[in-house]
Amino acid sequence: MLDSITENTNQAIIILHEIYGINEFIKAQCQKFIEAGYDVFCPNMINKPAFSYKEAIEAYDFFIKNIGFERYQEVSALVNQLKNKYDDVFIIGFSAGATIAWRCCENSLCSGIVACYGSRIRDYMDLNPACPTLLLFAKEDSFDVHAVAGQLRDKQDLSIIEVDARHGFLDCYSKYYDIRKSKFAEESIECFIRRCRQNKK
Repeated sequence: MLDSITENTNQAIIILHEIYGINEFIKAQCQKFIEAGYDVFCPNMINKPAFSYKEAIEAYDFFIKNIGFERYQEVSALVNQLKNKYDDVFIIGFSAGATIAWRCCENSLCSGIVACYGSRIRDYMDLNPACPTLLLFAKEDSFDVHAVAGQLRDKQDLSIIEVDARHGFLDCYSKYYDIRKSKFAEESIECFIRRCRQNKK
């Protein structure tokens, strides 16, 4: 688990990686939030060095066989543990990590959840958020994003943004990186977290 180098802060963020593990993109996300004044926790769910993007098939097979989306139970338990120390605990997940983040949305102790292009969220449509939740979908994904968003949209405490981009558009190391859409998404995430914190005051 990566922990932050910052201390004496009352705000924590759990970052959940993609099937590849803790790679350079995830490390950059951790560093960004550390510099913004958060304590960052990044569980290495694959318990090994990161796969390369060229190893996508191997990474996916390893994740499905050895990790799976039931890992949300451990993440939710981590939220409960961190709430003993921090005023706010947020979760931000990417792809597979986003689906795990979504599965944590019924934990009312969580201050807010951001799930970025979690394509398997569509397998868990029956969840009802008990904390503020933001789903950022890439319109060009492997499923009908608009239909899924439409089915989810009326749930309480849920915001959905469909970005006209490809899966992975936030990742500057991905071939689908889109600098303009990435900036828009990052600003949306920052605004969402800021709003969550303000609404608690």
